[in-house]
Order: sequence, then C-alpha cells, then structure tokens
Amino acid sequence: MRSGNQTPGPAAGQLLSLRWPTRLLGPPPGLKEINLICWGSFVVFLVIPVAVILCIQARMGSDLIRGLHSDFTYFYGIGRIVNEYSAARVYDYHLQQRIFNEIYPLQKGAYGPSPYPPFVALVFSCFARLPFDLAYLLWDAISLLLYFFGLRILARQFALQDGYVFSIVLCLALAFFPFFFETLVNAQLAAVAFFAISVAISQDRAAKYMQSGLALSFLTYKPTLLLLLLPMLLLTRRFRTMIGFLSGVALIAFLTTVIAGIGIWPVYGHFLAEFSRVAGISGHSTLQLWQFVDLNSFSSAAAGGRTRIGSAILIGAAGTIAAWLAYLLWKSKGLGIAQEQLAWAATLTWTLLINVYVPMYDCLLVVIALILTLSALEKLGWNRNWMVLLSVVIFACSWITEAFARHHGIQVMSLLLLILGLAQLFCLQSLTRQ
Repeated sequence: MRSGNQTPGPAAGQLLSLRWPTRLLGPPPGLKEINLICWGSFVVFLVIPVAVILCIQARMGSDLIRGLHSDFTYFYGIGRIVNEYSAARVYDYHLQQRIFNEIYPLQKGAYGPSPYPPFVALVFSCFARLPFDLAYLLWDAISLLLYFFGLRILARQFALQDGYVFSIVLCLALAFFPFFFETLVNAQLAAVAFFAISVAISQDRAAKYMQSGLALSFLTYKPTLLLLLLPMLLLTRRFRTMIGFLSGVALIAFLTTVIAGIGIWPVYGHFLAEFSRVAGISGHSTLQLWQFVDLNSFSSAAAGGRTRIGSAILIGAAGTIAAWLAYLLWKSKGLGIAQEQLAWAATLTWTLLINVYVPMYDCLLVVIALILTLSALEKLGWNRNWMVLLSVVIFACSWITEAFARHHGIQVMSLLLLILGLAQLFCLQSLTRQ
C-alpha cells in the first residue's frame, strides 16, 4: 500500500525536487495528495465549467458545437466536398467558403483556405457521412485516445512507470491549453502528430528504424512539422529511418492517387502557392498572428510589424541557430541515450520556432520535448530543478499567452520556447565537449 506521505522515488524526483517551504507550509505533500490536488483542480476549473456551458447552451437550443468549434468545420467541410463533388474540388476556395458557411455561417470575418493534403480530405470524407455533432464527438474521442496512448508510450520509455507519477503527468498534459482547448475542444489534428512522434521515438530506441520512419510519415498531413525532423534524420545518420519515412510517404501518395486521381497533385500544388501568400511565406500575412508561436509570426506580430532590418536580424539569428543545431546533431550520433533524447527534444522545440506556420495547437509537441529533456537530465545526474520550473511556467503561461499576444503583440510562448530550445542546445554542447 502506498501512503499519502510516501517518499517520492527517483522517477518522481523531477516533480518534487523544488525546495519546499517547510516552515511555512509544513511537510511537503506526497504523490497521493498531489494527485488529488491536480485532478480536483482539473475537474473543478475545467471539466465542470465546460459541462455547465454545454448544458446551458443545449437548453437554450443553441448549436454550440458548430458555433464554438469552427476548426472542425474545415475538416468536415472538405470531407463533404469529396463526397458531394470530387477530391479535386477540395481546392476550390470559393466552394470551400460556400460549404463551410453552409455548415456554420460566420457572423464576423470569413473562413480562411484549408491547405491540408488530399489524403486528409479523403479521411474526413468518412466523418462527413455522419451528422456534424456525431462526427465531431467521434474525432474528439480519437484525438483523446491518440494523446493518451502517446503519453503511455513515452511513460514506458522514460521512467514514468510509477502510477502516481504518470497520473500527475497525464492530468497536467490533459489540462495543457494547446490540448484541452486548441486540440480537443477545437477538434484540431495535433494529437495525430503527438502520437506519431511518440511512436517514432519509441521505435527508434528499440532499434526498429524502418517502423520509426513509417510513423513519421504520418506527419505529411502537415509538412511544416518535418522542416527540421528530416534534416535531423540525415545529420544523425538515421538512414534506415529515412527509408522508412520515404516508404510511408510513397504508400500514402499511391493510395491517394488511386482514390483521387493523378490530377489532384497539380491542383494541390497551385493551391499551396496561393496559400503561401495568405500565410505570409511569400508576402504579408493575413493570419491572426497572435495565435502562432513561430519566430516568423512573432516578429510580424510585434508592434509596428516586421521591418527590413528586423527581417535581416531574424534570418541571421535563425540561420545561426539552425547551423548550431545541425553541428550538435551531427556530433550527438553514438554519444549515448541521453544525448539522443536531447537531440530529439531540441529538434522538436526548434521545429516550433524556426518555421513559417505554427499555431498554438502544435505546441502539443513541447510536452514530448519536456519529457525527453527531463529524462535525459535524470540519466546524466544533472540538476533538473530549473527544467521542472520552466515546465511549470510553460504549462501556466499556455493559458494566457494568446490573450497577452492579442493585446500586447508579444507571444510569451515563443519566448519560453526560445529559452527551452537554447537550454537544450547548451546541454547538448556540454555533452559533445565531454
């Protein structure tokens, strides 16, 4: 039997290692008490308020799911286009606008273009055969399962086997704003990336490199997530993983071509070129930049917008960091498990920063980066207090960072990720020097 005042084991040390004010608050709480506090807060401050709002809206006859969860309108809408027209018509922006507004007409503004690859529309064509509310709830259930099993895979690999410790990590992960609201409530796809990367890292540690690459191929639903991961595979000489990735991509492309026809690809390519102007990749962005965390959006959202000098500084800084990361990834090969974990973690963190289109929901990947970093520091016997504190700050700030960026033009999450990424690089550099 575990008592409420049990002494935390090594796996829990990173959660309780911060100095506790014993004189003021008495003995530090045990894992059982921390569990009760975490889950109690989760239920009281998140689950119950959301349930109450749903009940009130249902009694008032309001179409809450369609109204609040407009992001799922995109996925359901492109699925409808496939079912009612053809896969090629998915990239007709005027048709997208009409279908999206048929599902739920916006009172303000307009729906932006949906740039997801053809196979995403084909998958959601199955959901679009169901009523909207049922399809939304089904996708939410799938996202929750993908996230849970991704966390479970990481727990098995990185010393989170203690039931109480995993319970605390699970509670905090569920209450993380990019998951609870941006992914679950808003019905986004980030849980797919979370699960795919968790599987890829797990298979990599088991020396099953082809399977690891196959798991990464699922990230082609959003190619920007592969911007640094693919160079990382090459720099760390994971050639079999790259072969597995390319095999998975080829299979996805083949199945998409068989179902949608070869003509879908030039249509999709033309649509992406148009979308690049909307996203600010090849011009001024028309997106709501306060919702994004990448450095490109961060600099554009700052007061006064991005100037030529600012652009030059941004490009120079990003290039320097990318070169530093590339050098450390090359040197990390064969140095040990902790170094490999830090290599994955740093790559994931900088993927969120050195990029062109990273909304808040993609910050779900920082959960993997933090678990990998804490595990690596524990293996090395290094002090983890500062990383625990940074993890807590990232979790807390995730709830205010969008509102702060909207009013003040500064994305706090970007700054915190920058601190985390630099810390990971310094840790890696220290190891390569040793």
